[in-house]
Amino acid sequence: MVKISFLGGCREVGRSAILIESNSGEKCILDYGIRFKGKERLPRDFDKTHLKAVAVTHCHVDHSGAIPYLYKSESVPFITNSITLRISNILIKDMMNVGKFPYPFGKTEIKSMTKNANFLTNQVRKKIGNNFFITFYDAGHIPGSVSILVEVDNKRILYTGDINIQETNLVHHAEPTHFPEIDILITESTYATREHPLRDEVEKNFVESIKDKIENGGKVLIPAFGVARSQEALMILEKYNYDGKIFIDGLARKICDAYLQFPEFLKDIKKFKKSLLRAQFISESQGRSEAKKSNAAIIAPSGMLKGGASMNFVKSFLNDPYSAIYLVGYQAEGSPGRKLLEEGIFEYREKGMPRKKSGNILTAKCDRNYFNFSSHSDGPHLHEYIENLKFRNGENYIFCMHGDNKSTTTFAKELIDKKFNSVAPEIDEIYKI
Repeated sequence: MVKISFLGGCREVGRSAILIESNSGEKCILDYGIRFKGKERLPRDFDKTHLKAVAVTHCHVDHSGAIPYLYKSESVPFITNSITLRISNILIKDMMNVGKFPYPFGKTEIKSMTKNANFLTNQVRKKIGNNFFITFYDAGHIPGSVSILVEVDNKRILYTGDINIQETNLVHHAEPTHFPEIDILITESTYATREHPLRDEVEKNFVESIKDKIENGGKVLIPAFGVARSQEALMILEKYNYDGKIFIDGLARKICDAYLQFPEFLKDIKKFKKSLLRAQFISESQGRSEAKKSNAAIIAPSGMLKGGASMNFVKSFLNDPYSAIYLVGYQAEGSPGRKLLEEGIFEYREKGMPRKKSGNILTAKCDRNYFNFSSHSDGPHLHEYIENLKFRNGENYIFCMHGDNKSTTTFAKELIDKKFNSVAPEIDEIYKI
C-alpha cells in the first residue's frame, strides 16, 4: 500500500509538495516550493526518516524554492537536470535577496542542495529504493520542466507538475501518449476552468500591436517573467519579423545567458540565438536611459509589475498616451498588473514607505493590454491530456492540485462525471492506495 501526503499546493498555486511513502517506510519528495503571501510560506514539514530522494519538476520557486530547507540536516540525492539546477540556484538566491521574508535556510543549504544533485535524463528509469523508481518525461512547460513517474510497491503514480500540450516557440509540448499504464494521476489544475485563445492569433495581435505603437512614435513596455516568458516574447518578435529596437533588462538577461549554455533543452537553439542578436541587453543606468528615449520594445521582469527591472520604466510609460504596457503572463488577484488591466491604475510604494500605509496611485494614460502566452494547459487541453493516458486496474485515481479552490474542485467534479475517482485534496490530507 502506497501513502501519498499532500504537504502543499492544495487548492492554491504555490508551495507545491507531495510526499510518497512505500509500505516499508521509504520516502520520496516531489517538489518543495514556496508561496509569496501569508505567514506560512513553506510546505508542511515531515518526518525525514528513510527519505531516499528529492525530485523536482522545474525551477520555478513555487516548486523548487523551499528545497534548500530539506538540506539543513539531510544529504539525500536531489534528482533534477542540469538546466533546472542552474536556474533554481539563480531564482532561489534572487528570492532571498529581493524579499524580506526570513526564510529558514541560506547559502549553506543551497550549496548542500547543489552538492547532492543527481542529473536524470528523460525516460531513463532510476532506482531510489527497494521497488522504488523515478522516471522523468518532458512536461512542455519551460526548458528543463518534467513530469515525474514514480513506481513504488507495484503502483505507478504520475505527477504532471506544470504541463503544456500546446506547442510554443521555446520548448516542445508534453506528449501524454509516451507514458506506460498508470494507477494514480496527480495533476495541476491552474487553468482547469478556462480556455486559452488560439496561440497563433495571440502572437500576431501582440506583434501587430507593438508595431502600431512604434510606428506612431511610441514605445512598448513588456513586463514578463524572467524565466521563459521573456525569452518566449523575444522569440515571437523574431518569428513575425519585428525589425524595431528591442531591449532586455533585469533577470531576463541572466536567464538568456543560462539558456545558451543548455541548448539541448531548447526547441530550436539556432532560432533562439537569432532572436538574441536582435536585442540589446541593458546592464547599467545609462542603458536604461537610452531605452526610455528610444521607440523600442522593452522586455523587463517582473511579470506582474510587483518589482524588478520593469519598475525602472513603468512610470514614464504610464504618462505617455502614445506608448503601451503589454502584459504577457498570469496576473494574480490584487497584483499591480491586474489592477492596471482592470482599473487603469498603477499602485506603487516608494522605498522605505511603511507597508500599512496606502501606496501612491497613478492613472494610466498609455494603452494597456493582456496577451495570453500561458505555458500551462487550459481546461480543454487538461481533459485531452487525461483522455490520452491509460489507467490500469480500473481504479482511475486522480488528485487535482496546483490551482485555486474553484479550479481544483471544479476540475475534480468534471472528472468524477467522466467516471474517474477524482478529488481536490486539502493540505495535510493523506491517502493510502
